[in-house]
Amino acid sequence: MITIAGAVLVSLGLASGVLLVLAPFGITGAIPGPVTWGMFPVLSTVGYLLIATGASGAAIARLSRLLGGGTLLLALAALVILFAADNGLLIALSSTAPLWYVIGLGIVFGVAGLSVGARVQREARPSAN
Repeated sequence: MITIAGAVLVSLGLASGVLLVLAPFGITGAIPGPVTWGMFPVLSTVGYLLIATGASGAAIARLSRLLGGGTLLLALAALVILFAADNGLLIALSSTAPLWYVIGLGIVFGVAGLSVGARVQREARPSAN
């Protein structure tokens, strides 16, 4: 049950990040408020922790790489979209601040998740002595 709750929280956290990336362009019609801004980092982190509580080392490594990679991809998507908007290829209908927010947090969380995944995977391997 904890794993399911964690998966729901991670999904909501990442969905909040996607809404933040799409909001400046009016694609979803959503206008993210402070709760959505907070849900991206908080729910992603809490959901990860809930899933990881009952997981083995190998599962934590996979989970960390999966979520770290997904968050980093979200940050890179925000960066590409910001680049396109700044060069007139896309027209932002509102502030691009959500893109900067997702870029900053996504890079930090993505790199951390990938690093944790690599470290846990190395430590979970049996040593060849």
